[in-house]
Order: sequence, then C-alpha cells, then structure tokens
Amino acid sequence: MPSNRRTIRIGARASAMSLAQVAGVRADLAALHPDVVTELVPFVAAGDREPGEQAELHDKGAFTGDIEEALLSGVCDLAVHCMKDVAGDPLVTPGTVFAAHPKRADIRDALIHPGGLTLDQLPPGTRVAASLIRDGARGLIDSIDH
Repeated sequence: MPSNRRTIRIGARASAMSLAQVAGVRADLAALHPDVVTELVPFVAAGDREPGEQAELHDKGAFTGDIEEALLSGVCDLAVHCMKDVAGDPLVTPGTVFAAHPKRADIRDALIHPGGLTLDQLPPGTRVAASLIRDGARGLIDSIDH
C-alpha cells in the first residue's frame, strides 16, 4: 500500500541556534500538516568553515549561500535561516522567496548595568550596545543612542 506521507527536506546551518530554529519549524509543520515528514539537511556554512574577513563583513553568501544553492538545485525543499545570517542587497537570492516567518519569540533582552540602572533610568546620550556571539566568535556589534 503506498504511503500518503510526503517528506520535506529542510536545509539549515548545523549551529546550535539554527538547529533550535529548525526544531520549531518542524514542530509547526507537524502541527499543521501531520502527513508531512521532515528531514534535516545540515550544512557547515562558508562563514563557519572559514571564519574571518568574509564572516566579519557579513558577506551575502557567508552563512546562507551554500544552503540557497542546495535549495535551488533541489538538494533541499526549504531553507531555515536566522535573519542575522541574511545580509546583502538584495536580501533574497534570485529564484528564492521568504515564504514564511515563524512567530517571533519575546524580543526583550537583558541590560546589565554596574549600578543596577534600568533602560528607562539611563541618562540621555547613553550608548547602549548589543553584541552577537556567533558560535564562540565575536560578531557584529550594533549600538543605539539612548
């Protein structure tokens, strides 16, 4: 008897954060489409293999290029990217689209101040910075003026 189950191959970086995001996508797909089986197609991105200038500059292909090539060639059926990895202009590789965005988690973060001040207590002109650690390597630092 033929199976009515369809397999969807999900391409994604093999980093801990990416795998956690893929788990959420897989759970969402299973809840919406119980007849679908998902299979992970893990990638070690160029930015992971060769950290340095390309990764520091957030080059378009550093963390997404290999996966998008696999998507376009049929190796995987969909890709899961962390938006911090998607850089460049245009944001979308020709032949691909951002087809879905999972529900966003709570975006609040932590402020650590040596005097215990909260964000609303910071004086005007205070510089607030956020850093992103990419698999143990220092990443982009964004800052805003308060």
